[in-house]
Amino acid sequence: MALPFRTVVATAAVTALTGGLFAVGPVTSASAAPAQLADDFNGDGHRDIAVGAPYKSVNGAAAAGGVVVAFGASDGLTTRKVALTQSSAGVPGTPEDSDHFGISIASGDLDGDGYADLVVGADGEDVDTYEGQGSVTILWGGAEPFTSSTTTTVENPQQWQSHGYDVAVGDFTGDSGADLAVIEPGAVVVYGGGFARGSKPAPTYTMSVPGAGLRYSEAAVGDVNGDDKDDLAVTGDAGTGRPGTDIFTGQEGRPSRTQRVDDGNTALALGDINGDGFDDMATSLTWPDFFSVDDPSNGSGYVTVRLGSPTGFGDPVTLHQNSTGVPGANEDGDNWGASVAIGDITGDGKAELVVGANGEQLGDLDNAGDVTVFRGSASGVSQSAVVRISQDTAGVPGAAEAGDLFGAQVRIADYDDNGKGDLAVTASFENNRSGGLWTLPGTSSGLTGSGSKSLSSAEFGLASGSRFGESLLD
Repeated sequence: MALPFRTVVATAAVTALTGGLFAVGPVTSASAAPAQLADDFNGDGHRDIAVGAPYKSVNGAAAAGGVVVAFGASDGLTTRKVALTQSSAGVPGTPEDSDHFGISIASGDLDGDGYADLVVGADGEDVDTYEGQGSVTILWGGAEPFTSSTTTTVENPQQWQSHGYDVAVGDFTGDSGADLAVIEPGAVVVYGGGFARGSKPAPTYTMSVPGAGLRYSEAAVGDVNGDDKDDLAVTGDAGTGRPGTDIFTGQEGRPSRTQRVDDGNTALALGDINGDGFDDMATSLTWPDFFSVDDPSNGSGYVTVRLGSPTGFGDPVTLHQNSTGVPGANEDGDNWGASVAIGDITGDGKAELVVGANGEQLGDLDNAGDVTVFRGSASGVSQSAVVRISQDTAGVPGAAEAGDLFGAQVRIADYDDNGKGDLAVTASFENNRSGGLWTLPGTSSGLTGSGSKSLSSAEFGLASGSRFGESLLD
């Protein structure tokens, strides 16, 4: 089966972020070949990562926001970077209070030139007379990436529309071209493939569920039914005290909502956990006290896993810290499931599940945070040999501190080009809310702290309070 357009890897003086477009060191190869990766922005054959600081002050504008792109090399991510804000050359708009530029980030080759493009949402952007309408900016990749950009067109703009609350890229029509899905709380707006530089994309269609809609919060892309078309899962709140996730199946013409499951709301990931060729889904609910649900976690948060099939997702399997084999214990406010990721860390064709708990208490350290790693197996998520990792794990740089929020965001991708997925983890409140990024290399025996790297906000030139890592490339 061909891989979906956008898939998690399964074999798979520094300047401040307060203005200008900056690079430290060379960001291109001597002869950049067309990239085959959805996150290779400069075409050098290595995966890059984009990390958001949507609450970063820029030029005196509180929470105007910014994004840092760290470029990859054969041995993993580096501190070679580009820092982007709405005051950067080539980026439209002006930094304003509560724009939240970088609240959502996605990537893919939207214009078909062989370079991945960066998509950045700013859900609080004021446009014309519409406060909080939101905006989405496409920054074009290339041998020298992000020197030009465009924004999406919003039809029927409204106050507090929050256009760009999340963004996702995938081939939803199966034509081998990249489409862009923009999440608003009340709708999914799809911009069909065939993007061209110098033009502003217009919506192809809008998907919503009148009368029974969810207030959408996060999206994920994968191939659930194995038909080589990307499917889109979007999670949110049904507005009746119930969480829910809608699955829009890719098909010729336009995706169609084929299923709703009554779980999710906080975080969402798709990937093939049991190696059968159908992507599976993990959703989380981190504050169950606010919902009319049976809470097995006593306020700690829990994750629901459903296996994919030709007919959609199957029955739920619920995981929490009191589940068999899971390290730790359920404690109110752990925020277990603040982030989730699915990807093949061991390279055996079965993807691992990673669960971030940025509110986890470690000893007497409140909100220090950690991540839990589950192995994939033919029967689904394995509850044997479950690994728990924090900044106190041997080999992981730094030390756990109260309020770090380690595990705020997680992502799995093969940054060191060895055919095994590496784990990227952020701690957005590290070092007085400056933020930080860690990478842990995948191995055939699983994930440990050995070989881990830490990239601090200071190494990217970010001031204290930037909250670097509040968002992460999907």
